[in-house]
Amino acid sequence: MVHGKCPRCHEGEVFKNRNPYHSLAFAKMYEHCKHCGQSFDPEPGFYQGAMYVSYALTLGVTLPVGLILLLVLNASLFWILGILTVILLVMLPVIFRLSRLVWLNFFIPYRPLESEQKRP
Repeated sequence: MVHGKCPRCHEGEVFKNRNPYHSLAFAKMYEHCKHCGQSFDPEPGFYQGAMYVSYALTLGVTLPVGLILLLVLNASLFWILGILTVILLVMLPVIFRLSRLVWLNFFIPYRPLESEQKRP
């Protein structure tokens, strides 16, 4: 999932640009895998469920960082919110992509192509 590969064959790219910070088009995805033909948009509204994954990933970042800032560094609420806002804005492309990849991998099982399985 971290490498952005197709969940079905683990060969084709899911996103058009490998670097999430390359441009503002970090969300551009291919419609199908160029290697196995798997659709990356199986049904309308498919990625609405990825919002729950995104929420969990965001919580996994904000909770420990917020607690460290509060309990260890004794930062004020103003500084905690400011630092968390900057961290989440910087991590937005990564969290967005990772949540979509987790959601895709949750519903599309790994099935390598039969021709590859028969190779010695």
